[in-house]
Amino acid sequence: MSQPQIGDRYSPDPNILERKAAEYLARLNAGGAEEWRERTRAEADAMESITRWTVAFAAMAGIISGGLIGGMEVYVRLVIFDGEMDELGWRETMPYWIGLFAIAGVISAIEIIFLYALAIRGIAQLSTRSGIILGNVGYSDLFGRGLARAALEFPNPRVLVFGVDPYAYMPGWWIAAKNIAYKLKVGVTSFLLRVFLRRVAARMAVRGVVPLIAGPLYAFWNAYIIWRIMHEARLRTLGPFEVHDLIQQIGKDRHRPSDEAVEVMMHGVGEMLMRGHDAHPNQVFLMSRLRKDLDYGEDDIKVDWDSHREILRSLSRSEQEKVIDVLTLSALLGSKIYKPQKKMLSEACKASGMGFSPDKLRELRKKLRRGRAITRSDYASVRQ
Repeated sequence: MSQPQIGDRYSPDPNILERKAAEYLARLNAGGAEEWRERTRAEADAMESITRWTVAFAAMAGIISGGLIGGMEVYVRLVIFDGEMDELGWRETMPYWIGLFAIAGVISAIEIIFLYALAIRGIAQLSTRSGIILGNVGYSDLFGRGLARAALEFPNPRVLVFGVDPYAYMPGWWIAAKNIAYKLKVGVTSFLLRVFLRRVAARMAVRGVVPLIAGPLYAFWNAYIIWRIMHEARLRTLGPFEVHDLIQQIGKDRHRPSDEAVEVMMHGVGEMLMRGHDAHPNQVFLMSRLRKDLDYGEDDIKVDWDSHREILRSLSRSEQEKVIDVLTLSALLGSKIYKPQKKMLSEACKASGMGFSPDKLRELRKKLRRGRAITRSDYASVRQ
């Protein structure tokens, strides 16, 4: 039986929005013929500039929509009701509220569609600047689907990654709450913010100021949402390069890792994945490349990190360093670094007779997001 495509492992049941977004990103992508060409500092700086401009346009959309909605309220209060609206009963003001909410809903819908389009366009530009290739075959399919889900604010799908359940340590109720939170992030939260301003804040002492602060508040919220999307997209765009670089460095060493060391790596990366509670596309790519480049085989992994941590003690110093470097990269690749992941790294370093620096780990995380290459000496700084 043929093995499924790597993109299908990550997202086996993409909906129409995900498929269309991934196809659109692939059409706009111009990563070049060399999938793993080295990024330049100018390209990394350009990616930072793309992020800033995308966030700025999102904030501008918020100012415009907030200004329109707030301006309408000021007009109705001062012109139509001659400043006496607050003294009227709900029967007299009901037509106003119905009309205002209807118009605000239309403006908000247009704004949200614009934000999604802005995010997709910005992510396409990021992918081009990074040099990564998006498509519908092999790893390019995985990258495209991952970026499409980031643009649409979809959570990573709940799937087994080569037999590993990323959500094994997460309670079912928390998974459900997380999925609801994702659905609320852009569309519903934006509308609820407007309802809050209209109905809750309007009952406070700042009633007359609400229309004036609507624009800045909408701008801040839009900027925050798009900033999160773009920073996650940069991580998904740049992470694969670090995976490739580290595995190439390990493979080019005079002594390739032994089968025993590779086994420890795979169980360690699987445990790191479970402690991160997320089937992140970067993690899927890391596990796939480790299996392929280090000849691990096709069998699923039944993670048993406790026993393999003991095996780590018996490895040579060189192989211990390689294992911990892979675990370090695994921790860096997710949307955030969780406390259990740092604890695992600390335990692995201790089992190998090495130190562990959380501060250096944070520095590497920043370096990854900025598009700067992480060297073996950088990895070594974490385990000193």
